[in-house]
Amino acid sequence: MNQTARIISTLKKCLKAKDITYRQLARELSLSEASIKRLFFEQSFSLKRLEEVCHFLNLSIHDLVQLSEKAKKLPSILTVEQETALADNPKLLVFFYLLRNGRKPESIVRNYKISTKESLQLLLELDRLKIIALYPDNRVVFLTEKNIDWRKKGPIRTRYQQRIYQEFLDDSSEQQIFSLSFETGKISEGSREVMLKKINRLFKEYVELIEIDETLPSEKTLPTGLMINFRAWVFSLVNDFKR
Repeated sequence: MNQTARIISTLKKCLKAKDITYRQLARELSLSEASIKRLFFEQSFSLKRLEEVCHFLNLSIHDLVQLSEKAKKLPSILTVEQETALADNPKLLVFFYLLRNGRKPESIVRNYKISTKESLQLLLELDRLKIIALYPDNRVVFLTEKNIDWRKKGPIRTRYQQRIYQEFLDDSSEQQIFSLSFETGKISEGSREVMLKKINRLFKEYVELIEIDETLPSEKTLPTGLMINFRAWVFSLVNDFKR
């Protein structure tokens, strides 16, 4: 995919993530819906028109180009050596997590118990592990997908998974819960496939929203988590009465 096609594809994802239709965009730009569809199909945006669409999405053209660059396919699974290094060094893991979620090194130093010297050491270690590429002025290029698929029985899950689940599901916490639902029932194999597709689509849309909102100032965003566990399951209390 060439750069123009990648930028237009990213623009489409931004519209979808913000739940904006071609009709709404056409109304905003005083164009017909057919004209908007033709612009996307022919990839024939003028710079001025592209800027207008970005303004409507609360993005700059620079933001859009950055998002399209991130859309390039990167590995989503780390090597065992990379995972082990992160698991063995909590400060390195937190530093990488913050970087991957849009924080700049100087912002991390300002807001977390990490000194400027430590920040440089952590950047160099991530570069050595080939998790990032470090350039002059501490410019970082990520060599992994934003959402990493941690190995099922790998170092990170072994060390932190249970703690994360317990903290995330702790309803006594002062952290705000936006939604918490639980349902059970019997469904067919076909219905299970439908549910899995819906779950995958939801996670994809969630990640797209995260990537778009990275362009906003940090004070306008809130750290969130999304957890869905869809599995074959029977409450143990029910099984206790089974003959």
